[in-house]
Amino acid sequence: MPAFDLLIRNGAIVDGTQVPRFFGDVGIKDGVIAAIGGNLPTEGAKRIIDATGLIVAPGVIDPHTHYDAQIHWDPYCTNSGWHGNTSFVVGNCGFGFMPCRPQDRDLYMLMMENTEQVPLGAMRKALSWTWETFPQWMEHMKRLPKGVNLASYLPLNSLMIYVMGYEAAKHRGATAQERSRMRTLLHEAMDAGAIGFGFSHLNQFNSHKDVDGSPMPTDAMCLEDAYYLAEVLRERDEGVIQVLCELPVVISNRHVVEELARISRRPILHNVVAPFDALPGYHRGIMAWLDECQAKGLNVYSQALAFRAWNEFNAIENNGWQSIAPFYEFTNAGGPAAKVALAADPQFRDRARAQYKRENMDGAGGAIETWILLEAKGADAWVAHEGRMMSEVSAALGRPAVDCFFDIVAASNGAANFRTTEATSTVAETVAELLRHPRVLPGTSDGGAHVKFYSGGHFATDNIAWLGREKGLMPLEQLHYKFSFLPARVLGLKNRGALLEGYAADIYIYDYETIGYDMRAYAVVNDLPDGDYRRVVKAQGVKYCIVNGEVTLEDSEPTGNLSGRMLNTRKSGRPLAQSAAAAAAE
Repeated sequence: MPAFDLLIRNGAIVDGTQVPRFFGDVGIKDGVIAAIGGNLPTEGAKRIIDATGLIVAPGVIDPHTHYDAQIHWDPYCTNSGWHGNTSFVVGNCGFGFMPCRPQDRDLYMLMMENTEQVPLGAMRKALSWTWETFPQWMEHMKRLPKGVNLASYLPLNSLMIYVMGYEAAKHRGATAQERSRMRTLLHEAMDAGAIGFGFSHLNQFNSHKDVDGSPMPTDAMCLEDAYYLAEVLRERDEGVIQVLCELPVVISNRHVVEELARISRRPILHNVVAPFDALPGYHRGIMAWLDECQAKGLNVYSQALAFRAWNEFNAIENNGWQSIAPFYEFTNAGGPAAKVALAADPQFRDRARAQYKRENMDGAGGAIETWILLEAKGADAWVAHEGRMMSEVSAALGRPAVDCFFDIVAASNGAANFRTTEATSTVAETVAELLRHPRVLPGTSDGGAHVKFYSGGHFATDNIAWLGREKGLMPLEQLHYKFSFLPARVLGLKNRGALLEGYAADIYIYDYETIGYDMRAYAVVNDLPDGDYRRVVKAQGVKYCIVNGEVTLEDSEPTGNLSGRMLNTRKSGRPLAQSAAAAAAE
């Protein structure tokens, strides 16, 4: 047996396959798990990690992130990287930077800022824009030093704008010639390593609004264009489709998912399901629908936002609520001064009071009444109410919560900070019920997005500490299967997601007794390329992160190893489709 590059000894191995944990060693050579045993030889090992008393598990795979930009300035994709995430999927919801004509670069960045709240200044400073096509972007990403693995969808908004032009993509369906061109480019992208395509279809109800407040191209698209592209995946018999088509109470386009599954005969990732205490039947309805899809022979999974998550925000920088009245008007009022002026406008207040409905607020993290005033930030008359829930403030003053909220916004010039308390269910049994469903994938960290008011990279840590250690509702074997092996299989990521001989050595090692995070508040760090801030959740108890056999993080501190790779789902031996350049030349 050859000497190992890295030997992990005496750990409690939870291998991700749902086999009961066992104690032993993991030997790594050339980035791959070379051996797993009870007493592997130490002679010649370049590095030995003593994992006595620690859990050794496969790195977390998150199918829903927006690290497309952040990877350019943060090679470890924190927060997520701190919490054992080693592989991510980007290009979700149809947003990304490829393909992109040079004249559209600023448009794509503005769209990414408005839809996913990725700070524009950071993107303008960090993105090199050395690519136009998807294959060129993939080559750029392969060369980019990174401490995590990435897989990518072809983002459908980008594809439509590239082929049809911005105005046409937003206002009409594709012509036959445009469809053919998109088909060719999808083949080309998948030949280059795309794992499929992603898009959102929420009509006018999506919080992912364009820069002018109108729906994004895919939200208003002719669905026949998406179905036409689904045929590409059927022909290739590879790839997956991600589609954001569901918001609680507001809209459900599950029929789109079913039709994509029928046509493509490939896995479809339905987004998004979440458990809400105020809507106890909502997640159960989606679970029942997943069972119905399986009975129909449709390969559908649902991506869950199922962990203790919250928003911390000021009203100026939060736009995750913009699909909800009256916040649509507020969000699109203009700059900070215009928003503050609107908040103080008596006529707007009348409209806001009339439009506001508690039952429509799940997409904003819960009703205003359930928000906490964290900091009044210069609104001196409101300092006495800091730490109180807005329902308490409302009761104390005898005024509707919506009026109190906009009073605080106006008095603080928009600087006051609030925190949601009902973004998802806080009942462990409810969350576990959802995650146990065989066709539910955990995650939806949205990593890299919404960085000024949300952070979700801690989802695996929270599930382990809460559902596992504290409540005993899900064993580690089941949790790590859900975090790693199941998403690897659904996404088609070969030889990843489990601690098996011959599999990639993507691993994290943690202390089960101490793994966790600070639930009191997000930490605020000024580490964006232009010095701007973001909110983060730092990990506790995670000792090592290992990507392709190299230790990338120790106690959340970077080692300097940048061993991440671009992942794909291509089947070996499959011939490449005809390139777009060759097709155009005919």
